[in-house]
Amino acid sequence: MFGLEVWIVLWYTGVHGRHVMTTVSTTKIDLLLLGLLLDRPMHGYELYQQIQAEGIDAWFNISMAGVYYSLGKLRDQGWVAESRQRGGRSARKSIYRLTEEGRRAFFAAMEEQAASQERIYLDYDLVIYLVNRLPLQRAIDLLQQRQAFLAGEAQRLQAALDAERKQGGSPLKLAILDHQRRYLAMEQAWLADVIRDAQGEPGADSALAGSPRGLMLLSGDLRHYHLPDLIRLITSGQHSGTLTVSDGRVVRTLSFEKGRPVCASCLRRDEPSTPPAPEQVLEGLCDLFRWQEGEFTFDQTMGCEEWCIPLHLSAEDLLLMGCRWVDNWDIIQRLVPSADAIFEPAMSAQDLERLTLTLTEKQVLEAVDGVQDVSTIARSLGLTLFEASRVFYCLAAVGAVRTADLDKIRLRRVFREIAELVCDSTVAWRTSPDDVSCEEMVNERARHLPLRLHQGRIEDQADPHLKTDKLVELYHEFLLAQLQVVSQTFGRDRAKESFARTLRQLVPELQAVAKRYGFDKLLDLTS
Repeated sequence: MFGLEVWIVLWYTGVHGRHVMTTVSTTKIDLLLLGLLLDRPMHGYELYQQIQAEGIDAWFNISMAGVYYSLGKLRDQGWVAESRQRGGRSARKSIYRLTEEGRRAFFAAMEEQAASQERIYLDYDLVIYLVNRLPLQRAIDLLQQRQAFLAGEAQRLQAALDAERKQGGSPLKLAILDHQRRYLAMEQAWLADVIRDAQGEPGADSALAGSPRGLMLLSGDLRHYHLPDLIRLITSGQHSGTLTVSDGRVVRTLSFEKGRPVCASCLRRDEPSTPPAPEQVLEGLCDLFRWQEGEFTFDQTMGCEEWCIPLHLSAEDLLLMGCRWVDNWDIIQRLVPSADAIFEPAMSAQDLERLTLTLTEKQVLEAVDGVQDVSTIARSLGLTLFEASRVFYCLAAVGAVRTADLDKIRLRRVFREIAELVCDSTVAWRTSPDDVSCEEMVNERARHLPLRLHQGRIEDQADPHLKTDKLVELYHEFLLAQLQVVSQTFGRDRAKESFARTLRQLVPELQAVAKRYGFDKLLDLTS
């Protein structure tokens, strides 16, 4: 059997979220199978049975599928040889034996792994790095759940270790169980310190002992953070606490309760400490959205400041109010990168009703369709590019619109152009240019779809959250209905002529999109 070093290396590099980088192409599963096949040839299921019998799967992440995948790879590399053998019920099984190349590969991999000096990464540290994005009490609750799990694991391991000792178990298994036990003891002690840090009571051994900054404090500079995004983080996470922003002269605070803004304050360091007028505080709060630099902290343990002015508005209306003050291209371009940016709706009709929008904001929002860019919508509404961009900035900041997915943009464009070009192509065959009976028949057939023709133009009310494949299904269904109406009304030959001409009229980029999503085959489906 294996030496102690083999088992220790396998456990240390394979469990508890530890991933060790290696320059050897041999995976940990490869190494395990090569080591097991050192003893004797086995078939795949027999290998997995031995893994289970020896309890390897209790400390090493492996499945039967992983065993067979690794065996196939080792065979292709020439490290194991596969032969067929008849089983007890005439079924033939693949037997795997180690080749001389495989034997050398095993010892080479063990040399590499046993002396490995590669860094070790602990996956749970990612949780700690992001934990201050969570509401304070929720973060503590989750950390305590993790702590309870570790305590249960420690008890289980101790019981297994005691039982193994009592039975005079394998020294290899005892060493592995002891390694796990010690690791869990260290993890428990460390996590207990983290929880105390989160509660604002760092222990003597904590890295935060004596530090004025708490674990759950979110801090930075507005040069690197976007204030609306910061506020949306606080509101979407339903955080409570106070956001403090300062440029060195002015200190402004905004307090939240479960994600709802409740009060704001403004203090100038060079002025006497007197209560400011409510209007001054609101103006100062709105002016904050124009700042491009300034240090901020969000402290979940901090309540409302003295002379805090109560706020009676939603987080969304706060964002809209502040973003309307923005008059700087650099800030606007954080959310509206260019005049040819295309946006799509991102908020349900029910949520939109809760927003207090201006007339211009409503007009821009109604024009957003995932096809027209900012400059096109600006021209159609008689707005300057700056005016339209600022409106888009406000709508994007509050989450009412978002930058459209490029694939969806092209998909919507090709659908719109095909549907409208097919409609235009039938004008010559109608009884009069004003005849809309064909259009009405198409709309009737597609009345269950969020799509319709109106005076030869498409009105697309499809849910903006639909996945691309579902959107393709909708568009296919509508175009099939349209082509069936054209075929029945004007004849199949004319329908074929109309569709072929339509596809030729598309620009090359959209022709490729039409082919990619199967629009070019739709006429064949109408027969």
